[in-house]
Amino acid sequence: MSGTSPRRRSAFALAEIILSVAVLVILAGFSLLMFISAKNNNAKAYDLYKAMAHAISVIETIKAAPYPKSLSAEDFEAPEAVFSFDGNSVILSMYFDETWGPIPSDSPRARVCYTVEAELSPGDAPGTTVTDTRQGSGAYNIRVRVVRLKPYTLGNHGQHEIVFIETVKCFNHYAAAEGATK
Repeated sequence: MSGTSPRRRSAFALAEIILSVAVLVILAGFSLLMFISAKNNNAKAYDLYKAMAHAISVIETIKAAPYPKSLSAEDFEAPEAVFSFDGNSVILSMYFDETWGPIPSDSPRARVCYTVEAELSPGDAPGTTVTDTRQGSGAYNIRVRVVRLKPYTLGNHGQHEIVFIETVKCFNHYAAAEGATK
């Protein structure tokens, strides 16, 4: 006869099962966190790709204009863009949903997931002459900021800046004068 009773063997087997289940639950938790992290990293990479594409498109559209006052909302890829011109500065806001589809400015803000904000304002770049905003010539600062408004899965609450680009465009007074006479 063996020295262990059936009662001890069943208690030992129950302890083994409980320990095995606990280890599997811990490993499943880590696996779940790894899958969520991989999903978030994939979403962040895609967001960076789309944000850079929109930011570069906005910058190239602004740089293609002969002078600041020639810009309008129709020049930009999102027809729903909110465009304002205060005499010297141009401010552009575009809103996108979770799939980077453009959203009209008058739609409910609950659907907005991304914003692209651009500003064109007079400034001085090194090595250039002082900006003459009356003629629309000189150096202008271009700032484009792309922000995700909704947090990623299990992420921190609040906004997440995806990309910020700042550059300078020098407009000449010849293009401004030519555009004024058209």
